[in-house]
Amino acid sequence: MSFISSLWARKAPEPTPAEKELEATYETMPRLVAPVDLPVDPTPGPTGGEQLAIDAIVQQRGDLLADLPAEPADGSPRFDADKWLDEQRILLYVRANKGDEEQARVRLRNTLHWHCTYRPHAITPASMRNEGASGKQYVNGFDRSGRPLIYMYSHRQNTKDANDHLRWVVYTMEQAIRSMPVGVTKVTMIIDVSKYSMSQAVPLSTAREFLHVLESHYPERLHKALVLGPPSYFVMFYRIVSPFIDPVTKAKIAFVDVAGDRGKRADDTWVDILDFVAPEQLQADAGGSWNFAYKQDAYWPELERSYQESLA
Repeated sequence: MSFISSLWARKAPEPTPAEKELEATYETMPRLVAPVDLPVDPTPGPTGGEQLAIDAIVQQRGDLLADLPAEPADGSPRFDADKWLDEQRILLYVRANKGDEEQARVRLRNTLHWHCTYRPHAITPASMRNEGASGKQYVNGFDRSGRPLIYMYSHRQNTKDANDHLRWVVYTMEQAIRSMPVGVTKVTMIIDVSKYSMSQAVPLSTAREFLHVLESHYPERLHKALVLGPPSYFVMFYRIVSPFIDPVTKAKIAFVDVAGDRGKRADDTWVDILDFVAPEQLQADAGGSWNFAYKQDAYWPELERSYQESLA
């Protein structure tokens, strides 16, 4: 995930008149809810060993939920720890820790504590409106197995506050989880780095915090990170750092040549994005047939609706 965390940018250029004219013909209604006929490939159930670990953790449920930090009485939504701690989520932590019940239990407790102090459930769309203005990152559509798609654009960065950057990442992950059909537990990221430059890398401290939050509190959530249009120097940089990337994470990263043949090259790091996302669910700028353009005024009411429904 540390490689992925380096893909943010700093400044979003203004669209050209030609780009503005083209965007006017695009669809702007996002897809945050899976269509009823969408094929879904549920996350595999627990193995025998994983089920034993889950059962052991369930028996200690009271200890996990005891003495959690009190949230401030500020009128914001409260964290429902009892509802959050279901067996599917326990499975993700058990699986992320290769069946080690003790490590999974410790990490679950840490995340429960984090939810009470960082309070991702209390991050509202209204508080994130500035972060979401440029469309640098958002949930939209689903892959061939029903996993929500998170689009990230390295050239659309529009703010400088590292704390707000992280809150927007957390909010986006929470929205992706809200959008998941029953049985789905992972997301597919589509990361456009076609306009990336080394000068756009975020500060190391921000990247580390980004990595820490995703690895610690969203384990087993990433299915694939599809990197669009990487420049040659970007690919070269990846080749240098790839031996140091965790093999599990490395297997989830793939490059896509949208402007060229979009297909596979001799190097299996390159893939055809349509193997993962059906063209009608994939934005045209990523190689699909869906002519979608991000417009905050159209996107935000759907985001608000999804957030409010999650509170019901």
